[in-house]
Amino acid sequence: MQLQDIFILALLLFFLRLIPSIRIKHIAVMISSVICIFTFQPILPIRGLDFTLPTMTILLTICVYGAFSKQNPITTKNNLIDAAIVLVSIILISATRFISYDGILTASRPPQPVRILPGLLGGTGLALLINYLIQKEKKWPVHFCIYFIIMILVILKTPQITLLFSRMARSLNGQSSDMALPADIRWFGFSYIAFRLLSILIDSSKGRKTDIGLSEFFVYVCFPPALSAGPIDRWDRFCKEYRIESKNTITEDLYSGLGQITLGLFHKFILADALAKMAVSSQNAGQFIHKGWAWAALFSYALQIYFDFCGYSEIAVGLGMLFGIHLPKNFDHPYLKPDLTRFWSSWHITLTQWIRSYVFNPLTRWLRSNKSRPMPKWLIILITQLTTMLLIGLWHGVTVNFVIWGLWHGIGLFVHQFYSQKTWAWLRSTHICFQKIYTVCSTLLTIIYVSLGWVWFVIPDFGDALKFFGRLFI
Repeated sequence: MQLQDIFILALLLFFLRLIPSIRIKHIAVMISSVICIFTFQPILPIRGLDFTLPTMTILLTICVYGAFSKQNPITTKNNLIDAAIVLVSIILISATRFISYDGILTASRPPQPVRILPGLLGGTGLALLINYLIQKEKKWPVHFCIYFIIMILVILKTPQITLLFSRMARSLNGQSSDMALPADIRWFGFSYIAFRLLSILIDSSKGRKTDIGLSEFFVYVCFPPALSAGPIDRWDRFCKEYRIESKNTITEDLYSGLGQITLGLFHKFILADALAKMAVSSQNAGQFIHKGWAWAALFSYALQIYFDFCGYSEIAVGLGMLFGIHLPKNFDHPYLKPDLTRFWSSWHITLTQWIRSYVFNPLTRWLRSNKSRPMPKWLIILITQLTTMLLIGLWHGVTVNFVIWGLWHGIGLFVHQFYSQKTWAWLRSTHICFQKIYTVCSTLLTIIYVSLGWVWFVIPDFGDALKFFGRLFI
């Protein structure tokens, strides 16, 4: 989001909070969420795609609601009204093409309302069909939705596949496929939206009851402050706050929210942007000759990426406070942590917790389930940590370098856990001064290890990354 988007969204959320009627407020927030999905979507070179992708986000959210909402069917009066409001909002956004050629609420000129009607009707019909099957005790629609969302994530994160889709979309639009690029398909916020959808689908598949209305669910998935980069809130925690008015007064939340937003703006638009001028990047990685400057550029990038993500998370938390919703904290001074385990417990906290809840813990239980031939504990730890960190790497992109980055941290976590088990009792028995020296040294070592891992993250080409490592040490 740009500065003007943050300012407008802050005013909107604050005034929405002042609406006295809970039902009207929820409808207003839902409509605002629909608008933000279209407004925040960046312009794309493929005609109509920057309108199609937000529309697909909305229809997919409604379909997922139909897949798990057995306790509150989509055919109830309030849910039908909410679905109709969402669909009419999309049509009205499309109608802005008659007001401005460039688009007022969309990145480019939206399509004719008549052209989007078949897709809206088809998506709504699919949601009703899925919900009908769920009411008939069919379980496969939930699993189908899970696999479908994962498939979309794989497509979006794999450059070769997105390039293929770009060529196909360009050909269908009568555009030159020779100019196709993987970046042509950028689905705003889908990585975070997908994790919210998956969490509630996985919980539902395990028999967890969910009594939630369509408007509540839609706002949970598409809450404007958390659209771009999280935090990834849990649906039950979010809806509990959404239904109950904040215990803080409006004045308290206003001061706290503005404080968080100000801090986030400073981190993101001043510190991160200043560090970006000195940080290593895929464009300048080959220009460093002296190792001292190469290390300085690497540490600058380590700080830049932290202040960028942390700054946006603080802005999102502050915006949520203005509305009365307290989103979870996403960063807790990770570079001050003395080991890699605590680093990952403090970096992108909601993503780490999501992976722990839905990947690490189930995988650990499954590996321990064979009582007749138990697997060695060290091997279980190695498999689970490599798997979870590899998935986090692939979530950023299905490339060789992101695989290496994930394995880099998986191996680091395993080594730390192995030696910490061996040294913890001994360390506690040493003098307090030695413990402090050990903490300082381990913190510095953690910073260096994490920073070296960022080489694989920031330089997408494997060969260029190896050359930069050479400049650091040779």
